[in-house]
Amino acid sequence: MYKNQLQELAQRSCFNLPSYTCIREGPDHAPRFKATVNFNGEIFECPQYCSTLRQAEHSAAEVALNALSNRGPPHSLAARILDLLLRAGEIGR
Repeated sequence: MYKNQLQELAQRSCFNLPSYTCIREGPDHAPRFKATVNFNGEIFECPQYCSTLRQAEHSAAEVALNALSNRGPPHSLAARILDLLLRAGEIGR
């Protein structure tokens, strides 16, 4: 869900699509994942290790969306578009 919302924000802002990197730790039978997402040159990291790669990527995307939406007056195009999407109810919190 959050990955889709972040991708949609990038497309509406005419930015490159978000790119994810992941760290895998632990034994093969119980791996743990931590992801970061690069959104328009800014890096956002999930706050904790997750049991699946998908969860880690969604967590990183959630951090990015929250950080972008919690900024002060929107100066960038992405922040303005995110604000409009939030107001229109197209992106849930």
